[in-house]
Amino acid sequence: MQGARRFVVASVASVVALVAGVELAQAQDTWVRVNIVQVKPERLSDFIKLYRDEINPALRKAGVPWRSVWQTGEFGETYERHFVTPMASFAELDAGGPLGRVLEPRELERLLEKLRRSIDRRQSYAVLYRADLSVEADDVSGFPIARVTNLQVAPGRGADFEALLRENLETFRAAGVVFGVYQRQFGPGPVVWQIVENLRSYAELARGGILRAFGDESGRMASQMGGLLISIERTVLEYDPTLSFTAVAEPSGRQN
Repeated sequence: MQGARRFVVASVASVVALVAGVELAQAQDTWVRVNIVQVKPERLSDFIKLYRDEINPALRKAGVPWRSVWQTGEFGETYERHFVTPMASFAELDAGGPLGRVLEPRELERLLEKLRRSIDRRQSYAVLYRADLSVEADDVSGFPIARVTNLQVAPGRGADFEALLRENLETFRAAGVVFGVYQRQFGPGPVVWQIVENLRSYAELARGGILRAFGDESGRMASQMGGLLISIERTVLEYDPTLSFTAVAEPSGRQN
């Protein structure tokens, strides 16, 4: 992700890095926190109101520059939301995170209790954006769909996977295939690599994933990559402008 509309999700099952337009990848190590929550259907309106009226204003007050929110698209868990938030450093967690910095303990607990009443479960992940393995675009405005591919690489083959991506970056660029690469480092489940593509519409799902860049050689590349993997999972997410925010002007630029 690099700004608010790319993750990713970021998925997670997925990160989702997903994102919205603010330039994010300025440093070599860019970390985002991805929270995935399953909202109770009967509490969806309360959940949206809580974030819009209380949680997001508190995050802005704490200086959080943006938050990108994604919801499950046409395939997956209904009422699921993915929240992607930048982390300046892990040290900020020692102070209770952004909300802990600006809210009194009693007020924070009140908000968390209201949140607990609205959700069935919550998962949290720390995800590292890999700019060195990504192919970025100058502008991702009008890309409200994110295809997130989660890849579990076989033990001991991580360096080979990185090398395969790095060696073919120019092929992806020449073909106009744009994507962000993330590593889901901390959280439930195994360490997962995530490839996030931002799409204009669902119709673009039919054109295939990033290996389409190789044309007639895509089958060979799929076999080569598949030899490094244990599992593949794909998730499709839709950007949620209602719960997202950015506190700075958005320059053109590609959480995912």
